[in-house]
Amino acid sequence: MNSGGDCYEAAGKYMWKGCQSGRCNLILVHGEVQGQGPLSGVTYGHAWVLDGGTVIDVSNGRNLQLPQVIYYAIGQIDNIGNIHEYTWKEARRLIIDYEHWGPWDLETSSGY
Repeated sequence: MNSGGDCYEAAGKYMWKGCQSGRCNLILVHGEVQGQGPLSGVTYGHAWVLDGGTVIDVSNGRNLQLPQVIYYAIGQIDNIGNIHEYTWKEARRLIIDYEHWGPWDLETSSGY
């Protein structure tokens, strides 16, 4: 969750590190997801990286890599339909302009 996690910074730094050469196919995603377990039924903002058809989630010390279709199904991401995708060039500009890792455009129904 935005209020207690490091997902925006962790995903942004992962992309930054992977794209320093300027040639990068990674996509940074800020999106609204549905929680699991204790957060079941609660939606909140989250950040991850897409590498082709693979989601990379490095929030809170994780290194989760799952096929996009599975990750999106678990988090109900397509059903919620509230995502913002950024290329390396776009993400770098926003990080510099806003002086933080995000979210920049994402507004969630829960406010988190």
